[in-house]
Amino acid sequence: MGMERLCTAMLNGQQGEGKAHCGDGVVEFRGDIRFRWQWKDLDSVSAVDGTLTLAKGPDAAVLNLGEAAEKWAHAILHPKSRIDKFGLKPSHTYRAVGEFDAEFAPELCGRAGPPTEGTVDVLFIRLHAPSDLQKLAEGRDAIHRNGMVWAVWAKGRKEFGENDVRAFGLENGLVDVKVAKFNDELSALKLVIPTALR
Repeated sequence: MGMERLCTAMLNGQQGEGKAHCGDGVVEFRGDIRFRWQWKDLDSVSAVDGTLTLAKGPDAAVLNLGEAAEKWAHAILHPKSRIDKFGLKPSHTYRAVGEFDAEFAPELCGRAGPPTEGTVDVLFIRLHAPSDLQKLAEGRDAIHRNGMVWAVWAKGRKEFGENDVRAFGLENGLVDVKVAKFNDELSALKLVIPTALR
């Protein structure tokens, strides 16, 4: 999830090489030096001549990203909404199956109007356990041929997670194409019908 780049960085005057990552509200660097900062906690963000400069309290970091610096700065300063990340358009039909946070339904309705019955463009399915995976097979039949299913589950559970969702999808005519953060507690996987089967 997000953008990654091998680069050099400087943190409070100390330089190092490693991998930078920017996405889902976090910018981090792992290598000779390390930091992981939430976008919302940054005091300033700027991109000049291929360098991304970040300040958080007394700390300052500079990432040498080349042409990606401005893109990263824009992503941090103008984060996509949850609905933008899920690709829901005003013209789409959609439905959500299962329990979601209280803000989700108004976000969906605000973008694409009320939910619809029957075949839809976008289907959100909340999964709690392996026994819920059958909902994905049912979801495949509930979307248009070029539609998408977003499977949503709790993060950090060893007994049920992304690999289970991905494997079941492949066995049932759905291929995963994108991972996204749903919120601080939940992850989401976008599944579509493979082009050859549409």
